[in-house]
Amino acid sequence: MKPVIENIPENEYGQVLVYNPATPALARTVDATISTSTEITLNAATTWIEVTAFTQAVYLKYGTNDITASNFDEIIVPGQSKPFAIPIDPATGERFTAINVIQKAASAEVVVIEK
Repeated sequence: MKPVIENIPENEYGQVLVYNPATPALARTVDATISTSTEITLNAATTWIEVTAFTQAVYLKYGTNDITASNFDEIIVPGQSKPFAIPIDPATGERFTAINVIQKAASAEVVVIEK
């Protein structure tokens, strides 16, 4: 059985109205100066994350493997927030339990909100 993302507002046709689950944040990570691959262990109940890059682009990789500029799953450009549903790890059949982030250029600042 696949995990279900709950509490997502829908219209009368079952279409998602917003990308953000209607729940309080489970955890928050703020890193004002990422310079190396930084691992964030996710709350066990996390199904979504919102990642905000402030001054520099930030790369994101699901799982515990270190990230590089040539080995990443997502990119968040400067001045943007992006939502991501936590995918299923094909090796375990369960959601990934961690992410790694790294800056594209020096002095990147990132915020990760877990829901």
